[in-house]
Amino acid sequence: MPEEATRLAARRELLRFLLQSPLAWAATGLATAVQARPELAVPGNAAEALDVFQIERVARQTLSLPVIHYIVNGADDGKTLQANRDAFDAWAIRVRRLVDVSHIDLGTRLLGEQLPCPVILAPVGNQQSIHAAGELATARAARAAGQLMIASTVSNASVGAIAREAGPLWFQLYASPDQRLMEKLLRDAESAGCRVLVLTVDSNTRGNREGEAWWARVAGGPAAGRQPALPLGNFADYDGPPRVGDVALDWSIIDWLRARTSMKLVLKGIVTREDTALAVERGVDGIIVSNHGGRQEESLRSTLASLPEVVEAAAGRVPVLVDGGFRRGTDIFKALALGASAVCIGRPYLWGLGAYGEEGVDRVLAILREELRRIMQFAGTTALAAINRSYLDKPG
Repeated sequence: MPEEATRLAARRELLRFLLQSPLAWAATGLATAVQARPELAVPGNAAEALDVFQIERVARQTLSLPVIHYIVNGADDGKTLQANRDAFDAWAIRVRRLVDVSHIDLGTRLLGEQLPCPVILAPVGNQQSIHAAGELATARAARAAGQLMIASTVSNASVGAIAREAGPLWFQLYASPDQRLMEKLLRDAESAGCRVLVLTVDSNTRGNREGEAWWARVAGGPAAGRQPALPLGNFADYDGPPRVGDVALDWSIIDWLRARTSMKLVLKGIVTREDTALAVERGVDGIIVSNHGGRQEESLRSTLASLPEVVEAAAGRVPVLVDGGFRRGTDIFKALALGASAVCIGRPYLWGLGAYGEEGVDRVLAILREELRRIMQFAGTTALAAINRSYLDKPG
């Protein structure tokens, strides 16, 4: 009958609308299957966000396309970027029962810093392109949570300005053929109170991030209106060009840095047992297993896959950190079980910054803490030291 066909069509349209709009179906009070689709929800404010992915959706609706591509792009076909995420699904968590988990301790001590949670804010430059307050908003959120932040060489605010807003702060250094510039950056970091220097070793050249380059070019055309150049705070008082990246970078940089700074030295970008052994032999204080979030070489090898051999080669002599693809507390748990001392996040807090500014960064950190605490309770691990390889299974 025509009336019945019309009613069925109307019902299908209503269901399609409800699937697309969780707030709409919530207002109707309808008890339908669509109520189990939080992954489609767009929170109205930071406090409503249930996970990092919801915050990402808000940021994608808020930010311009070139800025979105600055955050999301990986090198070449993005397969290493995707490998970082896919690697977590290769591991299952073996949960234990009948353990008193009324008290969970997320705290850890790392290179002299007592931290309330093993989540560190990785160095990311140019944050003012994401939010007007840039690194200062990120630093305030990190300080409020008591969590460690690593300031980037190419931040819009200077390391000194960031330090005035941050809690624990390390400084990330890109090597430069201009040694006078590096000496200046080291002095500034020490003056700002940074006790650890993080040398990035995976950037002797720039990754082939095609999407980022394409959309920056499109948005930079006359019709779109080119965005004004943002300041680079760490170079503001330097009389030379901001030259970063050194194709001649080799292991001699460690002795060069040791002769010029008292900061502890961590290498960021180590992914093999061979380089781990060389780093430890040369007396580094820590390692970050990193492939620059899949933004540099297209190796197709995830950081989680690289982590076990680095941990084995380090043999407890230095702490091993890891970044790349972390979005859930269960991701963090798996890295800790594979021997990481802590994890670093980049894109998650950038989505928070883009969506809600300082409040968004704060909410991302809170979500990850809550999720890590929850999986530790399910697994029966009451402290980080209790998390080990016995809590993981690799099906198949």
